Amino acid sequence: MAGTDITTRILKMYEALSKGKEIQKIPFCEEHNISERTFDRDIEKIRLFLSEEYSGKEVRYSFDRGSYCIPDSGEQGELSILELLVIVKILKSEQALEKREFEGFLRSLLSVAEKGKWEIILKLLQEESIQYESNSGQKAFLKLFGDLQKCIMDRNIIRLNIKGGREEQKRLIFSPVAVEYLSSDFYLLGYEAERNKGLTAFMLDEIESFQMTLQRYEETLIKQYSFQEGRSLLKNMRGKERQG
Repeated sequence: MAGTDITTRILKMYEALSKGKEIQKIPFCEEHNISERTFDRDIEKIRLFLSEEYSGKEVRYSFDRGSYCIPDSGEQGELSILELLVIVKILKSEQALEKREFEGFLRSLLSVAEKGKWEIILKLLQEESIQYESNSGQKAFLKLFGDLQKCIMDRNIIRLNIKGGREEQKRLIFSPVAVEYLSSDFYLLGYEAERNKGLTAFMLDEIESFQMTLQRYEETLIKQYSFQEGRSLLKNMRGKERQG
């Protein structure tokens, strides 16, 4: 009986390894009717592919179990209990989300959690949800974040209302180019349309509201923005705040 063709065989081998499964040589050879030397050549082809892709992964042989595997591989999109808890703890400590948003985020995380441990993970997430306390009167952060990101993608010029002291507000025409994170705060970065100023930033917590206009700013404006420039601006702002 002819063995499995090389393309099908290597694809099956790679699929199993990439999902975190272990492959034992003898059973695999018998299943696909190939010699051990052919098996070794197949393994080397996969090793070569991984090294050329600079994936950081490699096929290893376990002498204890007599099998081949790719360490730290698993179903694509799955989060381990440890990875999931790190994300949740960070979110809980920042308290940027309102209670309902936090609970919705937990449901999303559960959908990509490690299979076979769903009950344990669900119990852990329920405990984190009970402990979560959002700030009183906190606005829906995810909606504001999403709306601003859409304006940036569409290059919409917006009317921005910034909170001020004594119930005053600062109103300006603004071209948003990025939302960045630094030291527990999110910032909207962009350029004021009515002033010949450089890059400007406002904390999302400072934004009372905004309205989209029917105007779009030039693509060159968003292309001139760089993450490094934004990071430098935010660090300078935080430094002045500490000095003040």
